[in-house]
Amino acid sequence: MRILPVPDEPSVPAMAAALAAQVAELPERRVLTGASLGGMVALEVEKLVPVQGLILIATGFGITVGESLLEWVAANPPDLFEKMAGVSLADRENRDQVALAARDFAARGQPVVLRHLRALGAYRPEPPAAPPPTLVIWGREDRSVPLADHVELALRYRGVLAPVAGAAHKPFFERPEETVSWMLWAAWWAAAAGDRGAPGLRPGGTPPR
Repeated sequence: MRILPVPDEPSVPAMAAALAAQVAELPERRVLTGASLGGMVALEVEKLVPVQGLILIATGFGITVGESLLEWVAANPPDLFEKMAGVSLADRENRDQVALAARDFAARGQPVVLRHLRALGAYRPEPPAAPPPTLVIWGREDRSVPLADHVELALRYRGVLAPVAGAAHKPFFERPEETVSWMLWAAWWAAAAGDRGAPGLRPGGTPPR
């Protein structure tokens, strides 16, 4: 496994281009995992590098970013990251989780967060003709990306939607065990689909959880 931070580039395709060489260095089978903006970048990387699977977390078929949000982030109020963290979590009263999530935003810094949001709002995905096995993970309490957007992404990529209870925009952080379980299943699916003669996902089958 290799973790690649989202680059500070002006657009989602530019972010993907900046990561493509590093992804190409990874051995196949490659299963890309991305959350929110990272999920959008993964969609573009898949167009540049052969990929055997996608795991898209808290991601829709495009993500709406309102002008009021951009103006608020541009104003850079002192509690910016704390409030962004609270909105991204199911339990906004969990101060430890809010503090950790706020620290994650702060590590990027307000200028990069603002540029990332602008790039995210401007991006419009186009699915490939033959998408790889794709798992879309939805935190049931996600206030940032509606269920309908997760569903559209799963449908456009002929994938599977996996709901995670008790999580909002960060299921990997709020419900790590369940999220990892789904990720392992997606890796199994990608491997099965890549084997010669493998049936891939069988409708009605039980995931090996």
